[in-house]
Amino acid sequence: MTGINIKVACSDGYKLTGTFYKSAQELENGTVIICSALGVSRKFYKNFAQFLTKKNFSAITFDYRGTGDSNIVWDYKNLKLEDWGIQDIDAMIKYATEQDTVTKVFLIGHSVGGQLFCLSKNCELLAGVILVSASFPHWNRWPFPHKMLMLFFWYVLIPILSIGRTKFPTRLLGLSKENLPARFITRWGEWARDKNYVTSDKFNLDTSRFESLNIPVLSYGFDDDTYAPRKALKKLNCSLKKAVIEERYIDAKLLHPDGIGHFGYFKETCSQSIWEETVTWFLKFQSEKM
Repeated sequence: MTGINIKVACSDGYKLTGTFYKSAQELENGTVIICSALGVSRKFYKNFAQFLTKKNFSAITFDYRGTGDSNIVWDYKNLKLEDWGIQDIDAMIKYATEQDTVTKVFLIGHSVGGQLFCLSKNCELLAGVILVSASFPHWNRWPFPHKMLMLFFWYVLIPILSIGRTKFPTRLLGLSKENLPARFITRWGEWARDKNYVTSDKFNLDTSRFESLNIPVLSYGFDDDTYAPRKALKKLNCSLKKAVIEERYIDAKLLHPDGIGHFGYFKETCSQSIWEETVTWFLKFQSEKM
C-alpha cells in the first residue's frame, strides 16, 4: 500500500512530515508508530510499514524536527534533541490516538527512538512498545578494545567537530545520510558521557515516566550490532522500572547469513522471521482494553 503524507503539529507549533499507511481492512488490529534512529529517514521504514498493513495494522512513519522532510527551520540555535521525545514522538502518539478507526496504539523505537519515547507525556496511551537496538550508550559498555574508540568518539571527536558548526558532519563519519544540526550531536555527546544518559538529574528533564510507565515492552538486541552492545541495551531496559520487559538478544546469523547489525531488523530479509514475530507479539494484546 502507498502511504499518505501527513503534517502533524507539535504542541510548540513545529510541524512534522510523516506518512500514514492505512490498514488493508476496516477493523484494524491497531496502529504502529515507528520512531526512527538518529539521522535515518522515515522512508527507510517504508517496506516494514507496508508489511504491517497486510497484517491488518496501520503504520505511521515520520521525520523528526531538523531532519528529512521535517527540516523546515533556518534558525538552528533553538533546536533541542530532547524535543524529539518531548514534542515529536508526543505529537505522533496524540495524532494516532485521534484517528477514528484506532483500537490500540503501539510504538516501535529504533535506537534513539527507543531512548526518548518516555520523554513523551502521551507515552502512557501506548498499549505496548518494541525497542529495536535501543540502548543507553556509554563508552564503558562496549567490550575492549572497541570501548577505547567510543571513549575517543564521545570525549574528543564530537566536541572538536562541533566547534563553530551549524551542521555536524554526520554524513562524513558514516553516522547518517544527512548532516544533522550540530546542537543535536553536541547534546547526544553530553548524554553519552554520563552513565545514566538522558535520565541523569543534571540534564533537568522530566524522566518520571521511565520509572512509572507500566506497559509491556519487548526489547530486541543482536550480537553483531556494534552500535548497541548488550550492556548498553540492559541499561535502558533497567531504567524502565515498572514496565513488563521481555528481552530477546539474538544470534544474528540464525536469522540471516549476512547478519542483522543495527539496521537489519527493518530490511525485507527479515520479513519471514522477525517481522512475523513482531506481529505475533502485538496480537497478544488485541483483546485487552486500551
